[in-house]
Amino acid sequence: MKKILAVEDSKVSQAHLLDILEGTYEVRVEENGTSALSAVMEMPPDLILLDVNLPGMNGYDVCRQLKGDVRTREIPIIFLTGCDSGGEKVKGFEAGADDYIVKPFYPEELLARVTLHLASRREKQMAVELERLKLLREMAVAISHEFNNPLTAILWHLRLASKGLGEGNEETRTHLSDMQFELDKIRRIVARLAEASRDAKTEYVMGEAMIDVNRI
Repeated sequence: MKKILAVEDSKVSQAHLLDILEGTYEVRVEENGTSALSAVMEMPPDLILLDVNLPGMNGYDVCRQLKGDVRTREIPIIFLTGCDSGGEKVKGFEAGADDYIVKPFYPEELLARVTLHLASRREKQMAVELERLKLLREMAVAISHEFNNPLTAILWHLRLASKGLGEGNEETRTHLSDMQFELDKIRRIVARLAEASRDAKTEYVMGEAMIDVNRI
């Protein structure tokens, strides 16, 4: 269940938010900016609903701090405010907010915006993960090529050395055979890495495919 942090000092608004969101999301409520910042660091939420007019530190300052921290800047923040002026909205977006909802709002509107921003964040996370997996695939193929040539050469020389042994060298022949066996295992691992992009793909998002590292 996705976690939402609602930062709202009004008991009535708190109850309204809980009534709309609870059951669909795990909701935590904080009443001021300082406790909200602590809550985010303690257990980062998937989305923050942030009232602008808070006691002490206002919503703009909270937003700026969160968006300025690499640990929390990707968390979507939706401002909640009773002010519908263009200047206030601009101020909110300049602070780093992802969206702006004017109170009073319809439950359907709140749910729709929350769903939208959670989906958008998930897509961004998946895109980052896809890039990491592409890099892993490229590294696997590069490593396999780098290892394959020297491994092949070593195995070839081991076979030549084994064939060149005369009678009475059974212990050495056994050691060479064991080395060849272990090197063959390494070569099979390298071959599996080289084939990873073809044989270890699984469906991802938007028609993309990724490497399933559990199958390598």
